[in-house]
Amino acid sequence: MQPSRSGKPAREAPSPILDTIDSCRSSPIIRLTLLLRLNGDSDGNVGGGALPVRLSARYVCIHGLSVILLTLATGCPVVQNLPSPGRVVKEREPESQRPYSLYVPANYTDTRRWPLVITCHGTPPYDTATAQFNEWRGLAERRGFLLAAPDLVGTRGDLTPPPTEQIRRQMEDEQAILGLVRTIQAAYAIDDSRVFLTGWSAGSYAALFTGLRHPGIFRAISVRQGNFDPAFVQPCVPFLDRYQPIQVLFGSEDLLLGKQPANCIAWLRSHDLEPTVLERPGFHRREPSPVVTFFSDTATHRPWIRVSVKDDPATPMKLTFSVRSTFEPTRYLWDFGDQTETSPLPSPTHTYEKNGSYVVRVALWPTKGNPHVRRVQVQIPRVRLGLHPTATTRPAQD
Repeated sequence: MQPSRSGKPAREAPSPILDTIDSCRSSPIIRLTLLLRLNGDSDGNVGGGALPVRLSARYVCIHGLSVILLTLATGCPVVQNLPSPGRVVKEREPESQRPYSLYVPANYTDTRRWPLVITCHGTPPYDTATAQFNEWRGLAERRGFLLAAPDLVGTRGDLTPPPTEQIRRQMEDEQAILGLVRTIQAAYAIDDSRVFLTGWSAGSYAALFTGLRHPGIFRAISVRQGNFDPAFVQPCVPFLDRYQPIQVLFGSEDLLLGKQPANCIAWLRSHDLEPTVLERPGFHRREPSPVVTFFSDTATHRPWIRVSVKDDPATPMKLTFSVRSTFEPTRYLWDFGDQTETSPLPSPTHTYEKNGSYVVRVALWPTKGNPHVRRVQVQIPRVRLGLHPTATTRPAQD
């Protein structure tokens, strides 16, 4: 540093760019983005000459470090070398007009039913629906499923709004996701028992909120490197299904998320859910292959069973029960929870004598192996628990 005319060392001139960066301590991603925008000029100055040459070495180091940190924050892009010769469809969800991309494998035919995977992007612009779509479509071609990637508004992990506003955005995303699922089911041969939902990073907000509130639609949920705030999933509590498979995948060195994955796992377990936890070495990784493996294992080894209850408007104490499953039961046994006679019928009707809350159990026997048991709680007189007027049950807790 050259001395001033007074003989004292001259102070470095204040820089508006550095002041802006230093003011962003509360938002590391914004701060790193600003650092990345410091471009060197032909003289080696940082910021196109905004900083003196004597500071360039210092800030070149910061610039290089910021590149590394931003990569950790946004995840290493996955370059999918898998071929994807199928059809790419750009559509808008009819009601919300939300854009989404759909991938249809090259060997698609409507003579059989296909799985559908919905992937939710993280914080824009660091992650987008297009980025998720490009990462996933090679796997969709290889593993044989349709893929949809919608644009979402409630997936910010850096400037997340207060709970009331965040939940409002999540509800907008929920309606868009449900709408595109209905649209795709109407146009393609989709297996309703193999519709899956996943989210990366802040995309977990949409995946958990929509998936947990609609266990009858989404066979399983996977969040990878997911942001989590218990306030954002509180509206899911009345709809939780303890039998819904959920995967939580995170990196053991993911400094960006801190304790959020652990908090997510603890919250799910505290609500009697049993998440499949996969901790992998590394940081904010984007690799989707473990999610596909989880979905495939779920479809193969964990039967999908949904119990439904229908009211009789003329007789409030009378209910009709039915069950859907991914296998053909050889035997049924219903226990209505009121110490009356059981029923072996596939879809029995039962009349209760007293008001109250009852836990109804049904056992389904597969061709081989032990029976699968499901429990639902019903209220007499009827209390409709669920998002839609026809949703009349919730899984009972042991």
